[in-house]
Amino acid sequence: MALDDIVAKIRADAKAEAARIMAAAQDDADRVVAQAAARAATDTSRALERGRSAATSDAETLLANARLHARDAGLSARHQVAEEALARGEAVMLAMSDADYAELIARGIAASATGRETILLTAGDADRLRTTLPAALAATGVTLPLGAEPADAERGVVLVGGGVRIEVSPAALVAARRDEMLAEADRLLFPREA
Repeated sequence: MALDDIVAKIRADAKAEAARIMAAAQDDADRVVAQAAARAATDTSRALERGRSAATSDAETLLANARLHARDAGLSARHQVAEEALARGEAVMLAMSDADYAELIARGIAASATGRETILLTAGDADRLRTTLPAALAATGVTLPLGAEPADAERGVVLVGGGVRIEVSPAALVAARRDEMLAEADRLLFPREA
């Protein structure tokens, strides 16, 4: 074989070997790119799912917080309305006729007195109770004396003596049954749906 034929054969073999190496390298490159694309797609899918899950959790938390806030605001408004109803109830008691007011105070005295107290009239109610209270007390069977000095309360009377000091007034009557009256006001103002 001639030298030219040997060189041509070496060249042909080298060219074929180079083409085979290039084809194998391209196959490897395609496989690496495909694997990288698959990993990227999986990572992207996982990241999206984590993002969706976090967004859903955040949305649920915001919704729960909004519901709690709305419930608290509603309860606060209901409580305020019930408080206003109690204040109006006290105002209604204060606006009673003198005889009805004296009867209310006399019933409070009868429920609280032990028989050893003196009744002190408050400055705010002394004029209206001085003449009407004795008859109202007699109707309840209470025989306590009226003191000369004024009571240290705003309205109603104060029972003093025997180691006690008891205020009997619209405010005290409301305060003594406050929780019960608030519950009743709430029940009447905001009836539960069946």
